[in-house]
Amino acid sequence: MEFITVTKKNLPGGFILVTDEEDFVVEEGVLEEEVKIPRERVGVVIGRKGRTKKRLERIANVKIKVNSKTGEVSIRGTSETDPLTFYRMAKVVKAIGRGFDPDTALKLLRDDYYLRIINLREHLGRNAIRRQKARLIGTGGSARKKLESLTDTDIRIYGDTVSIIGDYESVELATRAIERLAFQGSPHSVVFRDLEINRRKKKTEKLLRELGIISDEEE
Repeated sequence: MEFITVTKKNLPGGFILVTDEEDFVVEEGVLEEEVKIPRERVGVVIGRKGRTKKRLERIANVKIKVNSKTGEVSIRGTSETDPLTFYRMAKVVKAIGRGFDPDTALKLLRDDYYLRIINLREHLGRNAIRRQKARLIGTGGSARKKLESLTDTDIRIYGDTVSIIGDYESVELATRAIERLAFQGSPHSVVFRDLEINRRKKKTEKLLRELGIISDEEE
């Protein structure tokens, strides 16, 4: 799975990005990252007449080079590029590679939004992957859409991965539901029922907080 947060700590002559994966030092003015995406998703990153790529470059103040033959996407910033935005843009590109449209992937630029990638190959064999993907997608995408609605997330099932975008709590909730469906064989009805109960509970707690009946400390 991939679930990344990042913070910046200044150092003399540069800074260090502290992430859930690893910490790495970036020299002043040097920001460069390479992201590998499936070749069939390259066109989505580029967009019609290059419009999507230009939009991403403008938003993050970076330069993006795409190798259509290999699927390698190079992202490079300058001393004027905000390092956190730069790092998050790399996640935006990765999310597009995992099946998200650019607008949805750009939610990852927000402070409270995260990307989680579940690799089905780490848990299932080839035949099982096909079956479980079908369960997660449902007829006409009905199961996936239900999961999104009940967890307030965006979910894409692409290749051998299931990817989730949302705030921390929502991503955790969606992850548990997906694991129950795909790895534990729980029936859709049971998983959806538990998600419905959780959503009603959250709505009730929100209303009680707004009325001043309970406080965050009492939960």
